[in-house]
Amino acid sequence: MFKNSYVNKYDLPILSSLLILNIITILCFPLYIYYNGIVWQEPVLFVIGWIIAGLGITIGYHRYFSHKAFKTYPFIEWILMFFGTMGLQNRIINWCSDHRRHHRKLDTDQDPYSIKEGFIHAHIGWIVKKDDRPISGISDLTTKSCVKFQNIFYWPMVGLFCFIIPLIIGFLFDRPIGGLLWGGIVRVVFVHHFTFFINSLCHFKGKRSYDLYTSARDSWLTAFFTFGEGYHNYHHKFQFDYRNGIKWYSFDPSKWVIKILSLLKLAYKLRKAPIQSILHAQIETVNNKISNLSKKINISTSHQKKIIRITKNAYKKIDAWRVVEKKYNSIKNSKLTKRQTLLYNKKKKDFEIEIKNALSSLMLIFLNLKKTL
Repeated sequence: MFKNSYVNKYDLPILSSLLILNIITILCFPLYIYYNGIVWQEPVLFVIGWIIAGLGITIGYHRYFSHKAFKTYPFIEWILMFFGTMGLQNRIINWCSDHRRHHRKLDTDQDPYSIKEGFIHAHIGWIVKKDDRPISGISDLTTKSCVKFQNIFYWPMVGLFCFIIPLIIGFLFDRPIGGLLWGGIVRVVFVHHFTFFINSLCHFKGKRSYDLYTSARDSWLTAFFTFGEGYHNYHHKFQFDYRNGIKWYSFDPSKWVIKILSLLKLAYKLRKAPIQSILHAQIETVNNKISNLSKKINISTSHQKKIIRITKNAYKKIDAWRVVEKKYNSIKNSKLTKRQTLLYNKKKKDFEIEIKNALSSLMLIFLNLKKTL
């Protein structure tokens, strides 16, 4: 009975494969290093493979195929497909179907990797459990030639990219097992877990600056190991944005690569959330934090009035900014004088400064109130 229950609950081929890969990484890999040492080619092979496969998942599977955050040409799609296949995270249509459902049904029982079912489930448990989730919501992908090709040749490509090629490269420096371990098995396991941390850790610990009522959180540490994917609260609020880290200092290599592709004319129509919408979300989130805090402490009437006044003025500025921008965009294709352009840019800058000052004021009020707890 126990055996039948186990078989009915888990996808044994997937479970067995993941167990084997992880056991080899945890037990056999250290033993290999202990008895054979390390040559420089091995970590280089690991890092190059990690970067290629990681960007294949973040730029390809995630930002391009799942969210259509930018447009590109078929030959770039093929490259992204090959790179993503190296991540050994299923076909594009499966990955995107699950991920789009995750965004639509976040934190519900229909969320494939809902954190509500526990950290382990969100991290890896959902992958090894049997499910009846249909592949849906991906009709825009099924016509792409690279996706059709991958659907047919996925497993042969996995074998070639993840295991055979690293083994062959290992032969070139007389350490085939080292090549297979560093460039294949261990690299795959690391890419797996760093990707899985987006589903688990980034829904468990971190900041919520753009949407307080979601489990998604921003984690700069996770972003460091996932090519910029750790700014997850922002991503769930503005999933179509080609950026995850929107600040200039945010570590987001995926954003940088996409931007470089656009400068090389290999990508175009990069989608960005309007700054007015971003600031609106931040102000709303601070107000929600203050509202939650008011359930624990008494906020004076003067403070309440001040918060309302600052918020209303900020929202008015945002609306005015949008009106000015709409007017500018309607006539910018016409011949504008240098003075008109300078005037618009000055207004835009003034709006941004005033709204950011309002946001800072609200944040200061929140922090001061929080100290009274």
